[in-house]
Amino acid sequence: MKKISLVVPMYNEEEMIPLFFEKMNEVLSQIKNYKFEYVLVNDGSRDDTLKMLKEQKKVQNNIKIVSFSRNFGHEAAVCAGFQNADGDAVIVMDADLQDPPEIISKMIEKYEEGYKVVNGKRVDRKKDSFLKRTTASMFYKVIKKLSGKIKVPENVGNYRLLDKEVVDHLNALPEKNRVFRVQVPYIGFKTCEVEFVRPERPKGETHYNYKSMFRLAMDSITSSSVAPLIWPMLFGLIGCGIFGMLFVVDLVLYIIQLVDITFIPRFNGLGFLILISIFLGVSIILVFMGIIGIYISKITTESQDRPVYIIDELID
Repeated sequence: MKKISLVVPMYNEEEMIPLFFEKMNEVLSQIKNYKFEYVLVNDGSRDDTLKMLKEQKKVQNNIKIVSFSRNFGHEAAVCAGFQNADGDAVIVMDADLQDPPEIISKMIEKYEEGYKVVNGKRVDRKKDSFLKRTTASMFYKVIKKLSGKIKVPENVGNYRLLDKEVVDHLNALPEKNRVFRVQVPYIGFKTCEVEFVRPERPKGETHYNYKSMFRLAMDSITSSSVAPLIWPMLFGLIGCGIFGMLFVVDLVLYIIQLVDITFIPRFNGLGFLILISIFLGVSIILVFMGIIGIYISKITTESQDRPVYIIDELID
């Protein structure tokens, strides 16, 4: 009988743990011919998440707990889950039940058809705020343009089923900067999608704010492409052309004014226009310096060669 590992990162999820296991055990009990293990990664929670996981393990022996020494982040937790899972396939999901367990059976059906990557895809974002929908749409459009041969699927988060072969390749990747949603399409293999409508979180508060989304967007873009490093040069060339033309126009008008051809008045606002353009140019330069800084920070992280995470406690 094949085994499927359920990798579930958890950070301050004490309110969700009883609901999570109640729902998951109900759904998984209806799936025959497979056995399941939970690989639960406590990402430095400051509430009673770890205590409650230990209590759950007393009544449920198919649980493996990986507890970090501090909060290392969601991507590190997923990485730890992969490296401690030993199933024939792995399903990654969040503990907030916004990744609906009801579609796990459909994922397994696709897995049995030969797909090695089965993505859970959101099909309805109407419940999201206008700002979140807009920024998400912009993110996918940008990353689609930049990622080249790496096709990052739209409206697909971390909720996926992966064959063990895919997981082994993910574990073999050497980089410290882990961006799961970019690395999976980079590896490839036969892929399909199972659509779902994302429900509301039943309890607790989301830990995924706009700051986290911005950081994820930057990590995803810089991990999938080096194209942003070309942008400063392109904008610099365009800026040189524009300022060059403005300089020539201003010079010609200045010469005309010197020879006192009064029927062609000089445009006195041109100098102000140039000043505004300079401020705009400086702002663009600062933005690009920030982009370059992100790439440099990633290089620094890789060169430090620190572990992606540190395990404080492993309960098998």
